Amino acid sequence: MSNYLTFVGVAAATVAMPGPDMLVVLRTALTGGTRAGVWAAAGSAVGNTVWGAATVLGATALLAASPGVFTAVKLAGAAYLGWLGAQALVAARRGDAVSGMGAEGARMSRVQAFRRGLASDLANVKVGLFWTALVPQFLTAGAGALLPVAMVLTMAGLVFGGLVLFAAVADRLRAALERPRVSPAVNSGVGALLLGLALKLATVAR
Repeated sequence: MSNYLTFVGVAAATVAMPGPDMLVVLRTALTGGTRAGVWAAAGSAVGNTVWGAATVLGATALLAASPGVFTAVKLAGAAYLGWLGAQALVAARRGDAVSGMGAEGARMSRVQAFRRGLASDLANVKVGLFWTALVPQFLTAGAGALLPVAMVLTMAGLVFGGLVLFAAVADRLRAALERPRVSPAVNSGVGALLLGLALKLATVAR
């Protein structure tokens, strides 16, 4: 129980830190509303669950040990974030409102929003590295299966809850952010941050 409570504190602090998932949920909520943001958050939570389960099962250790596979996953994630960033910059150049980038928000389905959040998290090898570094700190010999399962599910719940709150706040601010002079700045800022994260991810070391 002591190890678990310590893990919850570390996990909560980690969730509060800005990252790719937060930006992806922000952009999804701004373009598609709170519901779309919630589905993107659900996708991110599922992705985090996959990374956590893979760590417990030892799959991420194999990923970290294989330079070729690690590089392929890393570059795929960087390319995905770069693509999202480029979309936001194009929207800024066109002067699109944050809630209607090329009518993206109007046609975004729950599946699309979920897939966006899932892809963002699964393509981020830093999540896998985080789990790989974190799990050994809390698992001891003879701990059994309950603690790792609780850790994975707790982290997923914290990720989902934090991102849902973020999506709701973003949607509430959408009206103010839709102003003609504000929208291009928001799109440019989000795009630049996503591109910066893509570059950072592409250069991350194992």
